[in-house]
Amino acid sequence: MGRRRRVVWVVMHYEIMGTPDAPRVDSVQFHVASSLQMAEDYIGRVWVDHHSWWQVHPHEVDAPADGDEGEETYYYSHRRTPLKAAPIRRAIAAFRKHAARHPEHYPARPKDEGPGTGETR
Repeated sequence: MGRRRRVVWVVMHYEIMGTPDAPRVDSVQFHVASSLQMAEDYIGRVWVDHHSWWQVHPHEVDAPADGDEGEETYYYSHRRTPLKAAPIRRAIAAFRKHAARHPEHYPARPKDEGPGTGETR
């Protein structure tokens, strides 16, 4: 007897983090939905920063380790606008603007000190 294939839609949130001169991509699974429409409804209700985006992809529940999950992936801007790919460059630019507006959260890097002298180079 064959087993019934159950698919869920995994909602991933991606965000640029770090410092303006060394940004990095961070991600976390935010939600699991029963359909693509429910996943899109979810991301439409959640507010996220401008330097982030969403990825939604199907996943078969209890799939075998060697199972093929396919290539179906959807990307959305922080405002739920559909995208063709992850907007990494745009998000880094938005992150740097955010950091410039909030320097209290992103202090300037300290100058290197000379070895043993206490003086800056």
